[in-house]
Amino acid sequence: MGYNIAMKDYDVILFDLDGTLVDSKPGIFHCIRYALDAKGVECPQETMDKMIGPPFRLSMREFLGLDAPLIEQLITLYRGLYETDGWKESSVYPHVFDMLAALKAAGKRLAVATSKPMKFTSLMVTGLGLSEYFEFVGGASSDLSREAKKDIIELCLQNMEISDRSRVLMVGDRLYDIVGAREANVDAAGVLWGYGSVDEMREYKPDYIFSTPSELVEKLLKD
Repeated sequence: MGYNIAMKDYDVILFDLDGTLVDSKPGIFHCIRYALDAKGVECPQETMDKMIGPPFRLSMREFLGLDAPLIEQLITLYRGLYETDGWKESSVYPHVFDMLAALKAAGKRLAVATSKPMKFTSLMVTGLGLSEYFEFVGGASSDLSREAKKDIIELCLQNMEISDRSRVLMVGDRLYDIVGAREANVDAAGVLWGYGSVDEMREYKPDYIFSTPSELVEKLLKD
């Protein structure tokens, strides 16, 4: 269900990771729950569902109202478990490998642009067999210096030496991908197989909305 009927030609496609390329929810929930329980923080499931997509510092402050020192303690606990076990509970979404192979074969330049810390991004992209498709993999820094989606997009464009932003498309499943793309002056596509929703996509109005990886390929390679 493309949001716009007319589709531009794009040379560079940036992909979010969690909820777009990879179903990482089981491992993320496992590690968040471990950290919260260790510190005695209560968190209902409906709030947990909202915590996939934005940086954890933002979601823990916005959804749980926690202060900065406690947030940092929770992040330390979360990351310790995620690095050893949590990321291994992730799986690549069906048809994503086919999507990436088709786009790369058509000459598109592909990159990952995720707010997940770079350490875990590298583990997942390599461990799940995705690295061969991407020219560049961009993730957040472990501190506060590079965390917003706009900053990750800028990192990708700088390293790929992209000057014409009109030929760049950011693909993601949450509002943060759309807002970050808009702030970086690139077009955005929302996908519905991840953790977002039709209502969220319609509210934040990406340039395109795709229901499946196959639909994305069909539209992007229309000629």
